[in-house]
Amino acid sequence: MALSLPRGTSDFGPADAIRLNAMRDAVEDTFRRFGFYPIKTPAIELMGTLNAKAYGEDSKKEIYVLEGAEEGMRYDFTVPLARYIAMNKDLQFPFKRYQIGDIWRRDEPQKMRKREFLQADIDVIGSADVSSDAEIIAAACLSVERLGVDDYTVLINSRVFLDSILSMFKMPQERRTSLIRCIDKLGKIGSTGAAAQMEAQGVDMKDAQAILQFITMQRGDDAALFDELKTAIPDAKSEIERMARLLELLKGYGIRGKAKIDLSLARGLDYYTGGIWEIIAAENGKRLPTLAAGGRYDRLIGMYSKRDVPAVGMSIGLSRVFELLEGPEEAKTYARVYIASIRKEDVPYAISVATRLRSSGICADMNLTERGIAKQMEYANALRIPYVAIIGGIERQANMVKLRNMATGEEKLVTLDDCINELKMV
Repeated sequence: MALSLPRGTSDFGPADAIRLNAMRDAVEDTFRRFGFYPIKTPAIELMGTLNAKAYGEDSKKEIYVLEGAEEGMRYDFTVPLARYIAMNKDLQFPFKRYQIGDIWRRDEPQKMRKREFLQADIDVIGSADVSSDAEIIAAACLSVERLGVDDYTVLINSRVFLDSILSMFKMPQERRTSLIRCIDKLGKIGSTGAAAQMEAQGVDMKDAQAILQFITMQRGDDAALFDELKTAIPDAKSEIERMARLLELLKGYGIRGKAKIDLSLARGLDYYTGGIWEIIAAENGKRLPTLAAGGRYDRLIGMYSKRDVPAVGMSIGLSRVFELLEGPEEAKTYARVYIASIRKEDVPYAISVATRLRSSGICADMNLTERGIAKQMEYANALRIPYVAIIGGIERQANMVKLRNMATGEEKLVTLDDCINELKMV
């Protein structure tokens, strides 16, 4: 039988895994700088938790249900977080948490869309103020910038806007959630497809086309759009002021990307209640799948407890950003130095050198075979290890090492202290 991977999954060899870990570390460091702290929830959740009217019917179909069990693989980090908040009554609010790990979705695999992928989430629980929205978006933007994405746009909308627009077109309340799901598919199926789906939901085709035309119409700047919305949907005045305030607050963070209002942005998950946003980028003029997304979900926690708690969050698709960015020629190991031993009698001293380097915080590999020095050098070069510490009888007796710079070929006899000092400068 020919070996293969499950659809929508990937292997990561050493070089790719090291690069992905570096991306994860950069995002985690950014989250920490913003005052977020970690929690860890299980990879599996009870189906009763996953099916608590949080995702919507389309998304529920993508949950991996464990056969013969009452559990499923987590679909995101937001619902597990809501369950965690509901189960822990002694938390200090606002609760600023982050979580980074794998997510599983039974989606149709395509470019930058996997069934198993690495995701990084931040959330602020217990604050209804728009400043928490701005903090979330800024932390995600600066994380994306640290990963190397400079040319990006933050699209911002509100479920309140969409609900009010549908009300303006006389759409009944009970039909609006399903219509928002149709709008969410605009990017995949276009206006014609979205209109057809809205018609299938019982909307007159002329009304469907009018709604889509209104939300996709090109307008002037955000200020002009807000003025138009104040007239078109006056019942959303406070939300218009909130979104205007959000754009103003984002200017203070110095993010490189442009933030703008996009009335066609919908976000398909049912738990969103207010502001929603996405970070997008383009390749050769074509929009790529969303790199990060989130929004406000002030009623989700109430599905698992007797009280609603204001909440806002955002997710970064680290696997997607990994695919977007071409990495440099990375080392295939964390080792900064390889300890090469010439003879068997040199091995005990080589071990002591490795132990000294490692205890000094230097990642060190060493010869574990009986191959000759030439083969050892080839091995270190193949793994792109920048230095080799060569140990023979002379070095062992002098309690020193011959340190070779693999890039320049320069070799010099140095003490262990000097070796450590030089490697720490690399």
